[in-house]
This record gives sequence, C-alpha cells and structure tokens, in this order.
Amino acid sequence: MATNLEDWDHAHGFLLGAALPLVLTPPGSGLPPRPRLRGVVRVDDEHSRLALSHDPSMATGVAVELSLPSLYRDGCLHDVDAVLAYVRTTMAARLDPAAQDTTLRRDSHANALIALSDAERAQAFTAVLPEQELFRLFNLLHHGPMQMSVQDVYTFTGFMLRADQRCRIYVRLTDTRTSYGLEIPLRTSGGDSIFGIGASFGQELAMKLGCDGRLFEPVVDDADEYCKLVYDLQSWVNPPQD
Repeated sequence: MATNLEDWDHAHGFLLGAALPLVLTPPGSGLPPRPRLRGVVRVDDEHSRLALSHDPSMATGVAVELSLPSLYRDGCLHDVDAVLAYVRTTMAARLDPAAQDTTLRRDSHANALIALSDAERAQAFTAVLPEQELFRLFNLLHHGPMQMSVQDVYTFTGFMLRADQRCRIYVRLTDTRTSYGLEIPLRTSGGDSIFGIGASFGQELAMKLGCDGRLFEPVVDDADEYCKLVYDLQSWVNPPQD
C-alpha cells in the first residue's frame, strides 16, 4: 500500500490520464449507451472521484469515490485500468438508481456520491478492456515519453485492429524508411486482457531494431500493402507460462 503523498499523487495522475480518452463520445452502435465521463477530481490526499452520467445536459451524475492507497499492491501501482473498466461497465447499472437515491450525499456539482468497496475492487480485473492498454501504448509510441535514441531508430505510423483480438502496429525505420507491421495479441489464451504492454514496449523495440534494422521474430505476412512485412510478436508480448 502507498505510504506517502508522492505515491498518491502518482496514482491520481495515472487515473486521470487513463480516463481522459473517455471524454470522447463513441459513435452509436445500437447497444445500450455507456455512461459518459463527466469528470475526474481529487477529493483529498487519499481519495479521487470518477464522475459519470447518463444525463445529456451533464447537469447531474454519479461520482464513484476511489481510495488512492488501495490502488497499490505490494508497493506497486496496478489497479487503475481495472478499476476504471469496472466503474464504466459493471457499476454502470448502479448509476441510475444512485442518481435517483435521495439518501445519498451530493457534491457541489449535483453528483450522487458512492464508494467503490474492497470487494468490488477485487472483482475489477474481470472488466478490463484491451483498448485501455492500446491507448496507453499508442500514446507512448506517438508522442512520448520517448527518448531520442528511440526516435533515431523508428517512428510509429499507425495501427489496424484485426480479427481474433489482435492488433497490427506499423512503424517506419528512420534510416531506411522501411515500414514493418508488428502484430500483437490483445488477450491471453485464457481470454484475459494483457497488461503492461505500453510500459517498456517502445524502448525494447528500439533496442531490437537498432542492431540491424530487423527483428528475429516469425514473419506472418509479406503482402500487407501498408508495410514490407509483418512480424508476429505473440511470444514477446504474451510469453508462454511455465
């Protein structure tokens, strides 16, 4: 568990960054609409709130209070994506009843206040969505934090979501302008979302490509019109478990 303000500041900053893309409203899909993100706020040193709403006018909402120290396990920040996904999906059914519950306390923005329990936080990993990790990975690849040594080797040029929960990432070598596709899995063989791709992927890729401009990974496609060839990074991103 976190034991100082610096850790809790880091947890809130990570939560804020993970929630920012949810400000965009996804196009209609015919499915019941998910609640929109209304706000992310810091309550005090140890607590933050995620405010969501089904109100088109954004005049009311429900704010889910999170304990920042509880986002740490074994001294490391782990649970932000899981908690965010749980609040967006599994807790969504609680939002309308909470918004209408006159016994709940409201903040100054007319948000009904509810807390995420320890039991709910323990269930949160079942709700993680692969696109949360993809957003972080793409953000890091596109504009940092990237070291100059990485940019000297390659640039991130795009992506394409593929069948079977896979994504093809495109990069272009700086020296030769050769483009490669890098196919990664979004879920494990057991169906769970893969965590932690974005943390070191960019730097490791630069180290591997920086030797001779190619990867020692299986080639799965040399007919992709957007690149010279495609490497399969299954064993790199999701190595077999002993």
